[in-house]
Amino acid sequence: MCDFTQIEYACGHFRWIASLWCSKYRQTHERCEPNVVHFDTRENECGDCLSKNRAPVPWEDLITRFRA
Repeated sequence: MCDFTQIEYACGHFRWIASLWCSKYRQTHERCEPNVVHFDTRENECGDCLSKNRAPVPWEDLITRFRA
């Protein structure tokens, strides 16, 4: 089993970050059952909430994006 750290943000979002990959994952890159070994809480570092609160880039309309 791979060891993970569970991070809970003040906004209510959760993240699980691998702290140690098991030998099975390192060889096959197949996910196994996670083993949460550490819990952490953070106030305002949630990437999902930060990206929603950012002002739009002024030159966004000049960027040509590929749309499938």
